[in-house]
Amino acid sequence: MEKVWEELKKIEAQAEQIRSEAQKNAKDITILSQKEAEKLLSNSKNYAQQEARELYASTVEEANRSRDQQLKANQQTTEALAKQAQQRMDKASSTIVADVLGET
Repeated sequence: MEKVWEELKKIEAQAEQIRSEAQKNAKDITILSQKEAEKLLSNSKNYAQQEARELYASTVEEANRSRDQQLKANQQTTEALAKQAQQRMDKASSTIVADVLGET
């Protein structure tokens, strides 16, 4: 009976050791998981910031391109209107001179 009792004590001690090791392993895994999660979060933030910078740069570039195209179109319109105004001014001047000189 005493042998059985001693064997039970050994088994109980082993079970306690296994439980203790399992708790320690679980704690270590939890700590490691938390560190990995923090690392992933940090990487995600860095990635998001990089994406935001690239998107901002792309948007600024597109806005500059659009502005340059609009400016070019406005310059062409201005030149056409200036040419048309000059033609009308020449015609008006000729008409006024003709009217003043009596050449109708």
